[in-house]
Amino acid sequence: MLGQYRFGSSELRPSERQLFIDGAPAALGARAFDLLLALIERRERVVDKSELLDAVWPGLVVEESNLQVQMSSLRKLLGRNAIATIHGRGYRFVAALEPDGADNASAGQQTTTNPNNLPRLRTRFIGREKALDDCADLLHDSRLLTLSGIGGCGKTRLAQELAQRQLGAFPDGVWFVDLGPLQDAERVPATVAATLGIKDAVVAPLERLTEHLKSRQTLVLLDSCEHVIDAAVESIDALLEKCSALKVVATSREALGMQGEQIFMVRSLSLPTTSDLDEMLRSEAVRLFVDHARLVLPDFTVDKGNAGAIAEICRRLDGIALAIELAASRVKVLSVHEIRARLDDRFRLLTGGNRAMPRHQTLHATMQWSHDLLTAPERRLFRRLAVFAGGCTLAAATDVSGDAADEYDTLERLTALHDKSLLIVDRDTHAQPRYRMLETVRQYAAERLNEAGEGDDMRTRHLLHYVALAERAAAAMEGPRQGEWFGALWHEQENLLAAHAWCAHAAQGGERALRLTASLWRYFPATAQYALGYRLAEGALGLARGGVECADGALALVAMSLCAMRLGQYDVAHSCAERSLAIGRSLDDVESIARALSAVGSSLHAKGERLRAIASFQEACDRARAQNKPQSQSLSFALTGIAEVHRELGNLAEAEPFYEEALTLARAREDARATAIGLGNLASLWIMSGQLDRARAALRESMALRSATNSKAVVECQLDVVAAHAAASARHAAAARFHGATLTRLRESGFCHDPADEAFITGWMARSREALGAAAFDAAEAEGKALDYEAAMAEMDRWLSGGDSGAITLVTPSRCRSGRGS
Repeated sequence: MLGQYRFGSSELRPSERQLFIDGAPAALGARAFDLLLALIERRERVVDKSELLDAVWPGLVVEESNLQVQMSSLRKLLGRNAIATIHGRGYRFVAALEPDGADNASAGQQTTTNPNNLPRLRTRFIGREKALDDCADLLHDSRLLTLSGIGGCGKTRLAQELAQRQLGAFPDGVWFVDLGPLQDAERVPATVAATLGIKDAVVAPLERLTEHLKSRQTLVLLDSCEHVIDAAVESIDALLEKCSALKVVATSREALGMQGEQIFMVRSLSLPTTSDLDEMLRSEAVRLFVDHARLVLPDFTVDKGNAGAIAEICRRLDGIALAIELAASRVKVLSVHEIRARLDDRFRLLTGGNRAMPRHQTLHATMQWSHDLLTAPERRLFRRLAVFAGGCTLAAATDVSGDAADEYDTLERLTALHDKSLLIVDRDTHAQPRYRMLETVRQYAAERLNEAGEGDDMRTRHLLHYVALAERAAAAMEGPRQGEWFGALWHEQENLLAAHAWCAHAAQGGERALRLTASLWRYFPATAQYALGYRLAEGALGLARGGVECADGALALVAMSLCAMRLGQYDVAHSCAERSLAIGRSLDDVESIARALSAVGSSLHAKGERLRAIASFQEACDRARAQNKPQSQSLSFALTGIAEVHRELGNLAEAEPFYEEALTLARAREDARATAIGLGNLASLWIMSGQLDRARAALRESMALRSATNSKAVVECQLDVVAAHAAASARHAAAARFHGATLTRLRESGFCHDPADEAFITGWMARSREALGAAAFDAAEAEGKALDYEAAMAEMDRWLSGGDSGAITLVTPSRCRSGRGS
């Protein structure tokens, strides 16, 4: 019986005429199977096309294109690295067979390997199969391939694996040249010549090297070019010009900048995207951690108890291979939970690496290696960028660093940092490019910042920049550009939080914390971040201590009240609103008074004190109208509040004109969020009064505005109204699904319906449960809970467009009462 051939994740079984990949049968045609078997059986040499045609189509005359088609099929299954194309000569199977594959060779048959000095790799190559395939494709079509990326990301290991799999394609040899130890750049050509075994190359080594390689089909791998980059470029340029069969793979933390250079960016290892154990074990970063942990602790296993900690370690280390390997080596003395807890001091924790490569002995050393290659202006910007959390724009980098003549000067330095793999550029078609450091790089830059004595000054400059940004955004968040500004603040949220945190240490920190929080009073409720908004407002008020009696203090209290309302803390919401009102009255600030009165009314309504709530809302209306600002947002809030109370009391006719006026004001000031909420409120009212067509149209228009509002809170408020609409339309399974989807959204944000809204939804869902039966309702609700945000939105859009409406049977509950907040 014929033996079996195993290579990589594949196994060829000639006796069964079957190829298995990852243990599963692969769809491989008969001719492709014969071609693969012929190549494996002749793996010791290059096989020309005519021999392959005779082997696969014996006795037949076929076009060469048939061979190309079958070869393409094989490469789609096996990747480019399994079979090498030797131009002008044919093909060769170059994948490494597992040791037991030797049994498949004919008796006495010996496989030969082309000349090389590739190191014997002592650890498994984890993941990056696609990267290998991509690199093989690029090397196939170019003569100079540069693998570029941050220090420690795995460039050298990837290059070595690529070279190992290309051995068969270069009959005159594959040579690995480590330039890392070189201190004298002029020794680059001599080092290459010595590695290739060229004697008497002390004088004119580049000429001797060129003469040696001129007629040879060779691959040279130059590792760690970044610190001798000019000399490396000079040597490569001369060699490629005069040695037509030569190919070069270089690794460098920055591109070489040469004509004809093909750049491949070596990214971080893939990270786990879910908490599912099987999914985690498929991520490259976790696999590498486990593999290296087992080198020092052979019985190391991943289970539910440590999987989360391992995933977090890999994420916080940015998927950087060296950092993960160093962290894994610590399992011999620390638990993974202890390793995770020490990552804030990662440069002291992650030591003990490759003693043969000093720049990789510690994580700190590999960062230092890159830092030492920067110019003085680049180093200044590098360390000052450490104050940014989550990246920054060009304008922010220029303003906060305070070191550049203008943005063009900053741009030049940012480009240099990016080219040296110390900075990532995040591009979004809807926003400005953002410049971001991996967290490991940022921590190193922060060390340099503090070491330079600039930390406090830079963090204060950062604080002032983001206070000013928030203040510019404040007014725009209720006008036609609100979606743009909500999006901008979302991108800058980590910076806003960092700025707020620095207020505890900065001069005038309480005042600046209040300014920041007051400017963002709309933002956190609008983005459904109620708990976070509450904590920030509470923190700012605590820092301000006795300095709260000001307009910013009144706004911070309103922000805290709004967030507390959505968290179901009605007493706290009421207390904050009353404090804000007292400050507004003491300042005789009509806008502050009107805004606080609406917040007081909302909390009273939630507490069930309807008459007092209406009185508060009415006074807010009077105050707002007295300002002679007909489009005032404060007036809209108060009008909506009055309508809410009437609707809850069942006075639908009295509620409608107040809702209509609030909606008219929102449209007039081009406030997309207030318009969407106003439409949703009217939809709720029309559902109660049986006007389902009007309600559907209002909800359709409301939800169409969600991209303009950049506010998931609008969706959370109104997805349950869609559920109610489905229930009123006797589509009870759809109602249960929408309600389930809403519960997931609410759980994610911590949002609580106020009691009146809860009564409205509960009434309709009770009727759907009764109509479907408890088991069917619960099953449909569970399906809705499992929908992700995009799937839930797509299903809702289909419903509102009428695509899932079916026959509508009006069902009007006799006692369905509700109130919806603004």
